[in-house]
Amino acid sequence: MVEAGCGGGGDDDAIVDDAALGIDADVDAPTDAADTVTCATPDTCEWLEDYLREQVGKLTGQRPAAPGVTIMRRASSTERTVARTYLVDELTRLGLAPTIHDYGSGKNVVVHLASTTGGTLPRIVIGGHFDGVAAGPAAADNGTGAAIVVATARYLGTRTRRDRAIDLVLFDQEEAGLIGSTAYALKLRGDATAVDSVHNFDMISFDGDGDQAIELWSPDAGLEAFYRSHAQPRGIPVGSVTFASSDHQPFVDRGFATVGVCEEFVGGDATPHYHRVTDTYDKIDFVYTTRVTRLLLAILEDRSID
Repeated sequence: MVEAGCGGGGDDDAIVDDAALGIDADVDAPTDAADTVTCATPDTCEWLEDYLREQVGKLTGQRPAAPGVTIMRRASSTERTVARTYLVDELTRLGLAPTIHDYGSGKNVVVHLASTTGGTLPRIVIGGHFDGVAAGPAAADNGTGAAIVVATARYLGTRTRRDRAIDLVLFDQEEAGLIGSTAYALKLRGDATAVDSVHNFDMISFDGDGDQAIELWSPDAGLEAFYRSHAQPRGIPVGSVTFASSDHQPFVDRGFATVGVCEEFVGGDATPHYHRVTDTYDKIDFVYTTRVTRLLLAILEDRSID
């Protein structure tokens, strides 16, 4: 038995079986990402699947996030603080310099990668929310998206050329009404920041029919074409739908060129464990998640070079 949640009341203090939360008592030791040799392309990153497994595992209680710290949920203020601290520590361990965007009711985690060429081209924004619902560990929604953002920071942070600066943002309070992403979109507008494109990752975990497809939410037409041009040679089908209930929407509403990326949530091939206690680590199709992440890394690296 383990204590579910890091603090708070109500459901946060419930006691549940390890098996119900998908916890494996005999998990592998975490990889030491900082010691891994830099990979030349997304397809040669042999560390990628293991790293995604490690990050989702640490965000969902499948393995300790740190000595004496297990993150069972990411819903309450206390739980989100524990998760945020872990993410800041992990990004720092990777040699990056995360900062906190404090907007009052919550705090986003931000990594800014400057242009390596000294240019002032409009920047790229990459995001995904790290909070979850109180019902369970929230592995698919959105442990996967948060893990992909961290893996993307790790990969793009090693590239020798970036013509565009990149902001990687782990949004807080998506589940409370897109609060963290709205605050960041407002910050970009208030600072008159020139933005090339916004890419948000939410729930990339499940491929029931085995077609490896992704769904683009309310995509900018140019970005949709860009994604399709990369996905087609990889044999990844791309659907496009209008959908507003995720962190891409505040950027769409404010006129940024934006795309949300997900499994086929609207298309009907999505995890049956959405917002349930059964949204656990063991329900994630990491082969699918890794394949899509390789696509996203290729797209974002290409987009960062003018």
